[in-house]
Amino acid sequence: MAILEMVAPVRHGLSLADLAERLGAPKSSVHELVNGLVATGYLVERDHRFGLGSAPFILTLNGNRVAAQDIDRELLPRIHKEVGCSVLIGIQVGMSLVFVDHIGDEPALEFAARNHSRRSLYGSASGKIILANLPVREMDSLLLSASSAEQSEVDRFLAELPEIRATGLAYNPGRTVPGIYSVATALRRSDGELIGAVCALGPADLQDSLPKIGRRIQELLSDGQVDPGESVRP
Repeated sequence: MAILEMVAPVRHGLSLADLAERLGAPKSSVHELVNGLVATGYLVERDHRFGLGSAPFILTLNGNRVAAQDIDRELLPRIHKEVGCSVLIGIQVGMSLVFVDHIGDEPALEFAARNHSRRSLYGSASGKIILANLPVREMDSLLLSASSAEQSEVDRFLAELPEIRATGLAYNPGRTVPGIYSVATALRRSDGELIGAVCALGPADLQDSLPKIGRRIQELLSDGQVDPGESVRP
């Protein structure tokens, strides 16, 4: 708790040496604690400095308290109205993906969003977008942490990575939830820092429209508003 309280107000985080000095503890002991907090999403590491991660936010969500001021609470209704299908927001929590908000009528993913359950980053459209937008060192670390059962998803992600970076879109053609097709793009703060992913999804008849839906979501996020008009879903 002392580590979390120390890093929370420091925008660019604290180094291991800073933490050890402030705690009055050996660096080796602090390092073990910090590694565990990073692995579970309570801390994030950037340039050898440690800042507050997403997991405390998930605890707050599960306690039904207001949190995540970086996420516009009107964002999903606006996008949902425009694209005409279910929409979710996902964020990285340690080595997992957690959906933190949703609108639509896909029961399995609505359940995941309501309960903020942890899911694999490697195979989902949202997870792929998050991975593709991480610093290379952090992305590599997460990919190397995959289990043997997840290796095929890692290989598939690496094959798709050039196109994801070129288009800013990632897809999941029914592999995670059978019959559910999705497209995701990055959700960023006004300063460009990654928050998470916006994902649109629906049944198989949506598959051919996913690139158009993804590009429309990118336009809406870029413009910061939704223009009235017809849904982009056929």
